[in-house]
Amino acid sequence: MSTKKIKVDTETFKKVQQSIITEQHKELRKNLSVEQAKKLEETDLIITKVETNLIDNENSNLHIIKNLSVDLKDVLPLNKLYEGTNFNTLNEFQFNNAVMLRFTNKVLVYLMGKNADTVQAESPLYFRALRDTASSIVLNLMYDVIITDSDGNSFNSPIGRKPKMINFNFKKIWKHVQKPKNVKDMTAKDYFNSKFNKLGKDSDYISFELFNDISKFVLMHVEQSEADVPLLKKLNAVNDFVEAGNNFLPVTQQTETVGAIKDCIYNLLDVAVNSNKMEILLDSLINLTDEKTFKAFKDHIKSFETKSSKIKMYQAVKFENNKAKYIQATTSEALKNQLKTA
Repeated sequence: MSTKKIKVDTETFKKVQQSIITEQHKELRKNLSVEQAKKLEETDLIITKVETNLIDNENSNLHIIKNLSVDLKDVLPLNKLYEGTNFNTLNEFQFNNAVMLRFTNKVLVYLMGKNADTVQAESPLYFRALRDTASSIVLNLMYDVIITDSDGNSFNSPIGRKPKMINFNFKKIWKHVQKPKNVKDMTAKDYFNSKFNKLGKDSDYISFELFNDISKFVLMHVEQSEADVPLLKKLNAVNDFVEAGNNFLPVTQQTETVGAIKDCIYNLLDVAVNSNKMEILLDSLINLTDEKTFKAFKDHIKSFETKSSKIKMYQAVKFENNKAKYIQATTSEALKNQLKTA
């Protein structure tokens, strides 16, 4: 039986795909109750007005978290997140930045009726409000940590210009906490409390910043460093050690050292991603090789070939008006400019 290949125009495919998503979203909205539709509209307005004012942002972010993970949790299109996986629940995911971005695009952006392909460029502040609250939304969906009173309220009543805080149930989170591997002298619960709940309360009103830090720690095992042990101090120590002539693997524990180097490189790139310092990644990629070392780099890659497995190398390109345009950047700024759509 022969197969027939059909050439599809990329732009046409995207338009068809978007029209399908639009129809699906209309169907989702049609099934909302009056109260849910009202709450969704309210949330959209809150997200839209997010600006640079710190206090207003703190308040807005907490309302976004509460609205989406409490009031609208039953209509969140989580099925979109599960598409292409064998998962049926949030608990099955190993959360990292990539999964959080997928949740933001597939669930939150979709629910709000935005186009995931264009929302970052067209509405960067709107997208950022969803991205910044995503981990806290997931945390509450998984562990139900937001306490709501009989009137549906979860917030305190701050005096003056202080930002609101949200009622958080610490008891529900303790059993899900994992302490870092290097912490030996205390339980996971005690370590968590030493970082985020110093009085050891069962519940308390907390800020958006603390909620966000807790969610990243519990879900992604990311935590803020103590002020007296900054990352810079540790990085400088490693750099000084290597630059002093220790730029080779030790005679003993080579396997362990190689593993630690791999972990370090991965973790440092993760720092760049978490901090939105994408130029770190771009500079790293660009500085891997240059015109003097490219042949050696190419020969090294080719050395992994076998008789049955050949490695082909192509120059990086992007497409403008369906035509290939070669990328020939020598700096991170030049690469960013060349990657931009004309």
